[in-house]
Amino acid sequence: MPSITPTQKNLIPKPAKFAVLVLCLVSFGALASETKQRLSAQEILALGENPDGEFYRWPHDPALDNRDQSQPNGGTGTFYTAIAGSEFRPRNANAFFNVPNAAALICLSNSTNSLAEAQIQFSQGATLQFLRIYGTDGSDQDMNVALLERCQPAGAGNVTTTVLGSVLTSGAGGRYTQSVALPAAVSVDNLLCTYSLRVQLASTVNGCVPGLSLDKARVQWIP
Repeated sequence: MPSITPTQKNLIPKPAKFAVLVLCLVSFGALASETKQRLSAQEILALGENPDGEFYRWPHDPALDNRDQSQPNGGTGTFYTAIAGSEFRPRNANAFFNVPNAAALICLSNSTNSLAEAQIQFSQGATLQFLRIYGTDGSDQDMNVALLERCQPAGAGNVTTTVLGSVLTSGAGGRYTQSVALPAAVSVDNLLCTYSLRVQLASTVNGCVPGLSLDKARVQWIP
């Protein structure tokens, strides 16, 4: 694949890509008064899931994106949980990935699915603040990393999936880092819920882009 400079990348039109990914870009403002919204069938399919399930998202406030950079070390009482790209597992038998160096996850050209997932753990009752990703972008497409919450009643029952936040690559070629704010209204519930990070190494679920790689994803949280 030929290399793409940052200048060239910014000139590449991406209307079709954003038509799908904007549906899934569900990072959100830290307004506790906001409520989560049910995903449409099209949005659920864009996540690579079955529309028969229960899926929700939170409102997105772009003004809060990358706010964690104002306090690089988070301040007193701030914690971080990080997952290397090598920890992600394919979500589909048609997804083929590799870890060529530095634990960075890449998609192979013969892969027809771009999804991989890794479980992530937080302390009970924690408030999640930011999801930040690190990687390399050498493609006209974008990578998408989402933080998912899956909850089930204590007495068994259907699983409800909520996208707590989703962050795209920055749009510029080369090495990058990008973050999105997570909802203040959500507290970690390890009794009823599990939490995982899902990476999509392409602009859509079908197909894969070897020019995108994920070094790591990191969640900032407070007890």
